[in-house]
This record gives sequence, structure tokens and C-alpha cells, in this order.
Amino acid sequence: MSDLKMAWRIPTWILVGIGLLLNIVSAVMTNFYIDDSTRQINSQIQQQASNAKLITLIWQQVETVERKKEHILELLANSEYMSKPLIPEIKNQVVKDLSYWLGEDVASLSITELPNLMGKINNVQFEQREKINQLYLDNLELIDSYTSEMEYISQLRSLALFLQVIGLGLVLSRDLNRRDYDKKNHGKFTDK
Repeated sequence: MSDLKMAWRIPTWILVGIGLLLNIVSAVMTNFYIDDSTRQINSQIQQQASNAKLITLIWQQVETVERKKEHILELLANSEYMSKPLIPEIKNQVVKDLSYWLGEDVASLSITELPNLMGKINNVQFEQREKINQLYLDNLELIDSYTSEMEYISQLRSLALFLQVIGLGLVLSRDLNRRDYDKKNHGKFTDK
């Protein structure tokens, strides 16, 4: 019966080798997969912050264009009310500002051109709001991706820790086996 036990016994060096292999796999998982996923998450966080800043900047542009629109309406209303044309220097500056915001030359600044001009300004604001909406949707996708990536990292860390603990247990089996061997042999020497 004693020989049968010995026949099924796994040599200690195999257990130690498997333990070391599991620790190596754990280290590789940590250094490559987990670190790579962490870098991806950091990149996503930076992209999300960048998008949030861009949303703020674009929204400020929408508000600036709205103020420009109100300013034009006030200037033209005052000009019409006073029955005086705009001062050429003011008119030129307003046309220059509008050309910048619209991305095209403004031919005329007058009550008759007002509906056309307001339509163009509204289009600019619409495009800017669409950019904000797209950036917001991009951020929502980044949040979803971040959440799934964090779950993946958590699972990898748990697996790496599990492999490391099992590996260390197998490596320690060498010491336990040596202690059992010493006890068994110690008993042999003291009996004689």
C-alpha cells in the first residue's frame, strides 16, 4: 500500500515548476494586458476631458454668436429708429466680425438683408450645437467603453492574483514536502 501511495505522488519539483509558471503568467498578465488596458483607459479619460473642454469652448462660441446677433439687431433698430445710416467705421467693424463668424464675406448690413443674415447666423449656431451634441455622444461612448474596460481589468487582476496565490502555494509545497521528509527521516534516525 505504501508503494501505491508513492506511485501516485507528484514530484515536488513539478509542483514548484508549475507554481513558478503560474507566477510568471500572473506577472505577464499584469505587465502586458493590465498595464495596456490601463493606458487605454487613461487615453479615454484624456479624450473625455478634451471633449468636455471643447464642448465648453463651442458653447461659448454659440453664446458669442448670439450676442453678435443681438448687437446687430440693436444697431439696425437704432439706425432705423433714428433714420440715420450706421457710421461707416462701426458698420465695417461689424461686417468684419460677422465675416469671421460666418466664414464668408458679408455683402451688406441693412434691414433688407437682415432675414438672410439671421438665417446664416442661425445656421452657424445650429452647426455648433450639432458639434456639441456629437461630442456629448462621443463622451457617452467613452464612458461605456471605460466601464467595460474597468470590468475587464478587474477580472484580469482577480485572475492574476488567483494565479499568483496558487503559484506561491505550489512553490511553498517544496518547503512543506521537505519538512515532512525531515520529520519522516528524523523518526527513522531516532528509532535506531
